[in-house]
Amino acid sequence: MAENKNTQVATADKQAAAVINNSFIDSLTRQLNEKCKYGLSFPADYNVANSLMGAYLILKETEDKNHKPILESCSQASIANALMDMCVLGLNVQKKQGYFIAYGGKCQFQRSYFGNITIARRFGLKDIHAEVIYEGDNFVYHIEDGNKILDKHEQSIMNIDNDKIIGAYAVVIMQDGTKMLEVMNMKQIKQSWQQGYGYKEGSGTHSKFADQMAKKTVINRALKQIINTHGDVFVQEADERTEDVDRMEQVEADVAYEIAENSNKEEFIVDEPPAIEEKPAPKTVADVTAGAKEKEPVGKDTNVSAKEKKEQTLPDFMTMEQ
Repeated sequence: MAENKNTQVATADKQAAAVINNSFIDSLTRQLNEKCKYGLSFPADYNVANSLMGAYLILKETEDKNHKPILESCSQASIANALMDMCVLGLNVQKKQGYFIAYGGKCQFQRSYFGNITIARRFGLKDIHAEVIYEGDNFVYHIEDGNKILDKHEQSIMNIDNDKIIGAYAVVIMQDGTKMLEVMNMKQIKQSWQQGYGYKEGSGTHSKFADQMAKKTVINRALKQIINTHGDVFVQEADERTEDVDRMEQVEADVAYEIAENSNKEEFIVDEPPAIEEKPAPKTVADVTAGAKEKEPVGKDTNVSAKEKKEQTLPDFMTMEQ
């Protein structure tokens, strides 16, 4: 049994190596360096080749929802695009700044909370704070020149109750001293949760730790605003591709992919045509007359009156009593 497992692992490693090898990594590195001629830049401490090789090690151990290695179930083009997005954003999956997922036979890179923080700090983020708003809190803000500005948030300790959260907000402080406010009500927060994976209303992590999840959601939204405001065109394009995939979109893509895969593997069987039942030729008037004559009893008087014939063909209860 152990030998069998080792053989399977060795086979998977060989298949993975066929998808991503040194020449594959070198090719991606060259493409990324070529983009630098058109404005793409990397952080001073970011090593593209090392990040790609680290991502390869992670990909080798990453499986899709059917427990099949991503390197086998996903197209090589999608794997290349996912790795390119990771590098364009200057992130490293080994540092938990993102992760790879598979859906519909495609691989996609998604930023993590830590990845968002990492990118925002490069664009001037100094600090960020988030708080939850409960029923009974005195929360006031106003909008000035299109920017939200916090006026006050007064909260009693007795208001703190995860079942009574009405919203959350995040205050962003940039290196130059400017501040930004992001506010979300609970309906918006839940809509965001529904876009993720594993969310179930009234249960799971989102229910047990609703306050922490609400803070995380509003922080991610505030960080996205920084990325969109300060990132170059390459970063903004990669940012759009690495947004959380809608759950229904993922399900639909998986279903379509599995149908296509299964339909390609099914044997094409030609059914034999059903046997044609031979039907007798229609009878002519002469045939019917002849048949009637054959059925007449032999030896009986055929000279029967019409009245007697009628009585013979009628049921017993309809015959006249003598």
